[in-house]
Amino acid sequence: MKWAILGTGNIATKFATGLMALGNRAELVAVGSRDPAKAREFCSRFAGRGMTYAEVLADPQVEVVYISLPNQEHAAWSIAAAKAGKHVLCEKPAAMTLKELETILEAARTARTFFMEGFLWRCHPRTALLRKVLTDLGPLHGAHAAFCFDGGRPVKERLAKPEFGGGALMDVGCYPLSWLRWLAGEPLKLSATALVEGGVDLSAGGALRFANGLIATFATSVIAVQPTINRVYGANGSVEVHEPWRNTAGAPLIVRTAAGERTYAAEDTGLPIHALEALAVQRALPDHQAPEMSWADSRGQAQLIDALRHIIGVRWTGE
Repeated sequence: MKWAILGTGNIATKFATGLMALGNRAELVAVGSRDPAKAREFCSRFAGRGMTYAEVLADPQVEVVYISLPNQEHAAWSIAAAKAGKHVLCEKPAAMTLKELETILEAARTARTFFMEGFLWRCHPRTALLRKVLTDLGPLHGAHAAFCFDGGRPVKERLAKPEFGGGALMDVGCYPLSWLRWLAGEPLKLSATALVEGGVDLSAGGALRFANGLIATFATSVIAVQPTINRVYGANGSVEVHEPWRNTAGAPLIVRTAAGERTYAAEDTGLPIHALEALAVQRALPDHQAPEMSWADSRGQAQLIDALRHIIGVRWTGE
């Protein structure tokens, strides 16, 4: 497949590295930037031709577009790509709101193009392994998931401003929320609290109750560090998931039951996680959406983030 990337930042660099690792299974043919000179410099380190966003979408060679732009630009360029007949992998969160997400999905449906919201961890073999391991626990009763980092002060502009879709929930809190939904479905009841400054949450935490009775907690922050270890508790024991988002090689799943402790590790594919994500997209193109992150899943995700934002008092202009 012939790929293009919109954006030249850190995440775009990681994704380009993943494409390069795929050899003849994927080709980077174009990179778009507001500043074509930046795009050309990016291509000099990887491959493809540097151009503007609009030129990328007009290029007949481009089949799939990876959108790694700031949150507030995801919808506009996802829609523009669909209208240009391009398949889309969009960095999370796919949209600022559920309402905005629906406009993206309608554009993809009308154009009969592929769309997926990019949650890397769902494309890694550890996810399938965890699903198998969870059967050892019996009925699930509790879980905790977190993604926190210290971005320093002053907080970076893209994280600090409502007009950019800033805040911890949108930037990294979406990961534990996605994981808890993958674990137990859509929550029935929500509670949350947050440190809100300048109209965005810098740290947030809360609890979710699910239909099966599972009670889960989450934590997220862009100004404080917390160990990146998710936990699940069941009637027969517990599982610790170390590095659930980066899925570094050898990162363990530790299962503790009455029979003792056992450590599992997924087979190392030899490919970086962004390469696995690109392959997941390519496999699912004929179906227009991927089982790793379906359109219904993205709807549930956006609905949950909207609800939690409103509970803690974070609203975008016009809401």
